[in-house]
Amino acid sequence: MVYFRYLRATLFGFLISCIIFVGFVFYQMGVPTQTSRWIYDLDTVKSSYAHSIKTPKLLLVSGSNTLYGISCQMIQEETGVPCINTALTQELGLDYILTHARTFAKAGDTILMPLEYQLYTSDGKPSDLLIDYVFAYAPDYLKSTKLLSQIRLVGGISFERLTQGMVAKFKPLQLKNTDKSRINQNGDVTDNGKDKMAEDQYNAMAAWNPFNLGSYKITNYSKKEILKFIYWCKKNNINIVSTWPSTVSFDAYQQPKSQDFFQSIEDFYQSIHVPVIGTPRDFLYDKSLFFNSTYHLNDVGRCQRTRQIIELIKPYLNSMADRT
Repeated sequence: MVYFRYLRATLFGFLISCIIFVGFVFYQMGVPTQTSRWIYDLDTVKSSYAHSIKTPKLLLVSGSNTLYGISCQMIQEETGVPCINTALTQELGLDYILTHARTFAKAGDTILMPLEYQLYTSDGKPSDLLIDYVFAYAPDYLKSTKLLSQIRLVGGISFERLTQGMVAKFKPLQLKNTDKSRINQNGDVTDNGKDKMAEDQYNAMAAWNPFNLGSYKITNYSKKEILKFIYWCKKNNINIVSTWPSTVSFDAYQQPKSQDFFQSIEDFYQSIHVPVIGTPRDFLYDKSLFFNSTYHLNDVGRCQRTRQIIELIKPYLNSMADRT
């Protein structure tokens, strides 16, 4: 009997603790934080332009390899098709990135999707940045996602982040807005000029390594999320095209396991009738074309990659024009 009373008291205490914790989490929901403010500010610019366009448009959907590495402004100027670079960061995760794209896309649009390689090997675990951003600026995402994802988001919030939110609830932070001039109206980063790079940026490149892609297989989670998004696009008359992210050309990417992984991505898209433009090799570049990360091209590298993208995407943009 003593054992059962102890077990009951322990379970009751645990339940009360969980209720209190969840109560605190939801109490501070919607309280802005400085750490993810930059995402909110950049997305405000992108959203404003996207929602002002009434004609079919081209949307770039992925993480920061696109934010830094493709110029929607160039594409729009050279093709005449309105283009929005919706990309923010891959740390927001595959589900959020694709959910976010749904808020921009309309019937007749075309989506170009150069997803980062890590997004193909994801298990769906939310990052600290996603948790911070959702509770500070995107509570509607929490409400729209499935129960398991909600549990992972709520349960993943750290004590430090929860405390930060609770303090800000009672004493609002004096937030510093991101310098919105660092992106243009198309959503492209503008502060990645090669001529502005400091010596320490070049020195840091020596420590860059190839990505660790785990088992070099597309996870079931990633397949499910991408399939769900593809079906949504087709149902809503939205054309979708896949391509490859830009990254540093390391010898490791020529090894059989890397080549097999790249091929598995192409095979996956072919199996669901999504065209893939270019090859992985097309978008592997020398370090001299990068800015501050193995995914972030400088403006010289971005110009080179964008010209490649324009030539590859033109047939699909012409098809979009024909539909209008």
